[in-house]
Amino acid sequence: MRECVFAGTFDPFTIGHKDVVEKCLKMFDRVHIAVLNNHDKTPLFDGETRVGFIGKIFSGDERVVVEHSDGLLVDFMREKNIFVNVRGIRNAEDFKYETNMFYYNQEMFPELITVYLPSSLNKTHISSTSIRMLINAGADITPYVPEEIAEDIKEALRSLKKVK
Repeated sequence: MRECVFAGTFDPFTIGHKDVVEKCLKMFDRVHIAVLNNHDKTPLFDGETRVGFIGKIFSGDERVVVEHSDGLLVDFMREKNIFVNVRGIRNAEDFKYETNMFYYNQEMFPELITVYLPSSLNKTHISSTSIRMLINAGADITPYVPEEIAEDIKEALRSLKKVK
């Protein structure tokens, strides 16, 4: 079985991320979406919530497995015995960052193969960071997140505001 891992913080998961997964499904029998914690960032949503959002998008598609991991990507891949890491690339800055990360990952997991998938042209400007900025400004994020979870994100944000 041909499997890959598509990993990220996915805070929140965007239509750009969904586009990458859909491309992966054309090349691989199974896509493992690894929802990771980036300890340099403070996520808007906890890991369980992010996994729930993504799981809802791909519910009913047994080719997509969504899991949370608090460790390193290479440890997740080694544990799953998967060797292909897919990275979505929007621009030259992404390429530079991802290539740098590839070298670290390859040193820790020499069997690793990284595949770069360019973003679809109409999604090159979409990033989770930008979506969080829109959220903080009170703007409508509906055009940038998968329709399956747009209302769930809004509801989760209302709940977060109640807690604060």
